[in-house]
Amino acid sequence: MDNVTHSLAGLLLAESAVRLRARRPRAEPAVIPSDEPAVIPSEVEGSAPVSPRFRLVAALSSMIAANLPDADLFYTGVGRDRLAYLLHHRGHTHTVVIAVLGAILVWLAVMLVWRWRARAAPARDESRWLFGLLLVSTLSHIVLDWSNSYGVHPFWPFDNRWRYGDSVFIVEPWFWVVAVPTLFLASTRRVAQGLLAAVLLAGIALAWRVPQVTAGAAVALTAGVMIWIVVLRALRPGVRAAASVVAWVAVTLIMAAGSARGRAATLRAVREADPTAEVLDVVVTPLPANPLCTTVITVERSGPTYRVVTARVRGTSSLGHASRCGGRDGAGPMFRDSPRRSTSTVQWDTEWTAAHADLATLARESCPALAALRFMRVPAWRAMDDSTVMLGDVRYGGGSGRGFSDVTVPRRSPACPAAVPPWTPPRSDLLGLDLTQQ
Repeated sequence: MDNVTHSLAGLLLAESAVRLRARRPRAEPAVIPSDEPAVIPSEVEGSAPVSPRFRLVAALSSMIAANLPDADLFYTGVGRDRLAYLLHHRGHTHTVVIAVLGAILVWLAVMLVWRWRARAAPARDESRWLFGLLLVSTLSHIVLDWSNSYGVHPFWPFDNRWRYGDSVFIVEPWFWVVAVPTLFLASTRRVAQGLLAAVLLAGIALAWRVPQVTAGAAVALTAGVMIWIVVLRALRPGVRAAASVVAWVAVTLIMAAGSARGRAATLRAVREADPTAEVLDVVVTPLPANPLCTTVITVERSGPTYRVVTARVRGTSSLGHASRCGGRDGAGPMFRDSPRRSTSTVQWDTEWTAAHADLATLARESCPALAALRFMRVPAWRAMDDSTVMLGDVRYGGGSGRGFSDVTVPRRSPACPAAVPPWTPPRSDLLGLDLTQQ
């Protein structure tokens, strides 16, 4: 998920925590420094008021915590070593164990800064609320990243397998729509309001320009912003954050339902096109802001043949043909038009085939290739010359040489790259690897 969405999630969680704390019974006398005359009023008589310092610290620290797992970008070798990036981004920092440790470190840092700035330690109640908030915010990053088709492996070191939600596009503008107006109305700082307004306006403007967002989805987003603002202004301030959290969850569930429908339609279409094909995986990604349209990649095995097929799927044919669901997938140059017969719900676009034994041989004889396959969910490859192979993931270009996942590996080499993590290759079902350790 993009870092704007992670930041909005952290801010929304902070606003929810502040409002929830304002409704809790007073646990201890609130200490409001003399330089903080204003407080957030309690929602319930007898509840503890919330100081502006707590609210500011909660917002800033929660936003940091919500982005903390992406600290791996500092050591993944972005722009230097593509293979290192593939293996270590969304790596150890995107696991529950490290996320919890990271939340504790952020909390300790916040406590030190608070004591330094306020010349006094925060109240025990404030400290406990901040700890819980930072823990939830950091873990929210893993949940959001799991929701798309890139995946995470959250249960390391107990389970090294990748987990894919295949439910939400990596940049989902509906999340911005449900979060930004609430945060704008809750903010008392003009700079923050300006930044939030700029984010929302930029998101709507991009929705009208990028080809992945259909015209209907752009209209729905624009109307949705205006309707949601009216709804929020009709709600009490203490309820707005809860309403946005519920709306965020609802968007996720709607997108997940569209994804599940697209997956089911794809599996039916594969069985009709080739009853002998064994479907190893179906990579599903809903189009941005549109749960009715999904892009799909099928990974199939038919006898000795490994087949990758790209398609567009519409959940219901009553709203138009699947070919109107965005543009064709940008697969690699070795892909050809799929010979499969399209329907109103499934538009078959391109496909590529090879002998799956070739992939197993490459993984067995080339340690760099096996390392790359620890990331690649939909591998495709082509010979560059007698000694090297271009290996890529069809999710991100598929061996075109232009995708960020494309790496050139030796056809045979026992020399392994440094610091290869233990992630289970997603296509172990083709490689004949021993998975007893998983």
